[in-house]
Amino acid sequence: MVITLEANPTTGYTWEVTEPLDEQVMQQVGRIEFKPETKLPGAGGVQSIRFKIVNAGRTTLKLVYHRPWETDVKPLKTFSIHVVAR
Repeated sequence: MVITLEANPTTGYTWEVTEPLDEQVMQQVGRIEFKPETKLPGAGGVQSIRFKIVNAGRTTLKLVYHRPWETDVKPLKTFSIHVVAR
């Protein structure tokens, strides 16, 4: 399963899983990948996060778009999806 969301890591913002995954159901595979829309410096694009389903079950995947060092600031965006693996 791949989640792809708009992002611009050149601003310091990045997508990150906020709560521990239920690794009995799914696991993150590799690192978050960024693909810019253009070759211009500072261009936005998309970040993709890959997961593999390891067992049947249900879990909720929650992501935040934030600057990781800003611990007392609300995330700019959030993303949540309920996963049902069969």
